[in-house]
Amino acid sequence: MGKKSRKKSDSKLSNSDRKNAPITKSVVTYVSNCLKLADEEKLPIENYFSRHRHSVSSCDGDGAFNLISLFVLSPRITSPGAPELSVVTTICMRVHDNIRTTMILPSDCFQDGMLQALPLDIGSGKTMDEYYDAYVETIRNTTGTGFRKAPYAHCKKLVNECLLRMKAKKKVLVGTEERTIVRLFGLESEDTFHQQQIQLPQPAPAPDIETLWLVLNRPEHYFFHVSSDLHDLFGIDCGEKVINEEYFERSLDCILEDEYRQERLPAMLNHAANWHMLEPREEEVASWFLWERQPLVLNPIGHPETVDAMRNSIILQLTINKFFDGQTGDLLLCTFPGKGNWGQGVTNYLFYTKHMTLTGRLPPAFIVTASVAKGVGAASNSGNSSSENVDRNASTDLERTIRKLTIKKSSCAVCGVTRTPNGGRLLVCSRCESVAYCCAEHQKIHWKWHKQECTLE
Repeated sequence: MGKKSRKKSDSKLSNSDRKNAPITKSVVTYVSNCLKLADEEKLPIENYFSRHRHSVSSCDGDGAFNLISLFVLSPRITSPGAPELSVVTTICMRVHDNIRTTMILPSDCFQDGMLQALPLDIGSGKTMDEYYDAYVETIRNTTGTGFRKAPYAHCKKLVNECLLRMKAKKKVLVGTEERTIVRLFGLESEDTFHQQQIQLPQPAPAPDIETLWLVLNRPEHYFFHVSSDLHDLFGIDCGEKVINEEYFERSLDCILEDEYRQERLPAMLNHAANWHMLEPREEEVASWFLWERQPLVLNPIGHPETVDAMRNSIILQLTINKFFDGQTGDLLLCTFPGKGNWGQGVTNYLFYTKHMTLTGRLPPAFIVTASVAKGVGAASNSGNSSSENVDRNASTDLERTIRKLTIKKSSCAVCGVTRTPNGGRLLVCSRCESVAYCCAEHQKIHWKWHKQECTLE
């Protein structure tokens, strides 16, 4: 698989993550009564919650993602002179299935330091916004998925789509807490930002396989893989075996014989496209995921042509290769032990961008028989080409593409984005002007690696 083991992501958060937290019926009841009032008055959410924030994660290989929200109750709801009352909620959903788990945490959990299972060591006396930010970062480090700020309307859509899937599959919400949290996403907003819906771009092909490979190795997609499926098949840890034709075909067969897994792949690609659109600078990456999804949804799940399209999906083939040792050789590893699984994702991305810079190709032990998907109206991909047999006449363009999209000044050396958080141009190393960063924090993270090659050119 490479230099870092990708074990199963812990995207599912259970009540054990809030040891000794006073999650009593009274807290849920308080919010539930607030929602009953909202049902009667039919007013926007801001009349009941003076402030609300939402963060959506990328999904892991099981299709699981987290929606974490902060709801601060309006002073008109609480008792006069009472301190600000707020709750943080978490919903873990599968992109193609049901709600996995929910959690509601009152402000006391953070202010009293009672979340012992989570390293929220930012001290006491902070604002709930500061605790919320620290909590999201902690879950990011734990699950190895990226989080982005999301408008309420988009979160409402995610929850409603999940409920429709549950209804179709005759699944039910379990418990008062789960029902209460879901109801929080049944209101309307009068805030301009929170009214925004995600507008997906037109699907467009990625420049080449190598570009897609590096996107799949960005930190937020560290757990975008099929390792949990292949662990069940091979019973081995990542990186212990080198892929061969037998392992490659057995992996494809294992995944494609299961309609549940077939349903998961296009849903993961759709979620990835929507997630990237939460940042205005990511339209191009979103369009690549949508392009690869198109052939997978032309026919019903289980249809022979659907299975064939998935077998020839470059995304699926690359995620299978993630499981095995790519025999990349020894390169300097820049590690981030304090960042958990997210830090491993950053390490992994830095490793493979370095490998791509040095070699200009996929790891040598990879087996890839697909290519970037053709247009839906075009002839189906025969799947007879391999990464070793890319058109040699395009080698110059490939090298230029790699440099443009993954290295140097067109993308952040740590996370791969092409713009700063506010949509501006990247920050360039003032010493060598050969690498760029989306923020000062990522420049600081990358320095212990970059300083060995930084020159005063």
